[in-house]
Amino acid sequence: MPSGSRYWTVLDERWEPVPVADRFLRELRFGRDRAESTTEAYARSVALFLRWCRQTGRDWTTAVGEMGMFITWLTRAPGGEQPSRVVGGPGAAPVRSARRVNRVLVAVRGFISFAVVDGEAPEWVLGALYELASRRDLPIEAQTSSPASAIRTLRRSERSSTPSSPTCCACWRCRYRRS
Repeated sequence: MPSGSRYWTVLDERWEPVPVADRFLRELRFGRDRAESTTEAYARSVALFLRWCRQTGRDWTTAVGEMGMFITWLTRAPGGEQPSRVVGGPGAAPVRSARRVNRVLVAVRGFISFAVVDGEAPEWVLGALYELASRRDLPIEAQTSSPASAIRTLRRSERSSTPSSPTCCACWRCRYRRS
């Protein structure tokens, strides 16, 4: 049975917690009161992203510009720690379903957004991550010069109010676009 004091984290190759991932997962579990199973799913997703970055020689703080490659890797590369030299090509069944890939991407976007606000990743990655065409796409309270400030503003307003209309998902863009 889940307990209120346990959470999942991500370990590096030396079996030590990845500090920014650990802070992100603790924030989810204890700061936002998410279920233990949610932190498990997010930890597994963040671990996949960090593994892809390590195996392909990418810096995780700036790899968001190549999310298409990550999606291809998620869809085609078999699980496991060692990279496979043989990967299914066109016509081969995907290794992970579209639903699973989307869930991984939600967790990775949350992780990267947290890393920007936490000062672990550069602010410009938010633009690449969410592909904002203009600050005008953001709600009024988030239209600032700094993407990290926009995220902080949105998180503050998340705590103080709930959206007045139903949303299609839990991401901040959908939640605040309908006002």
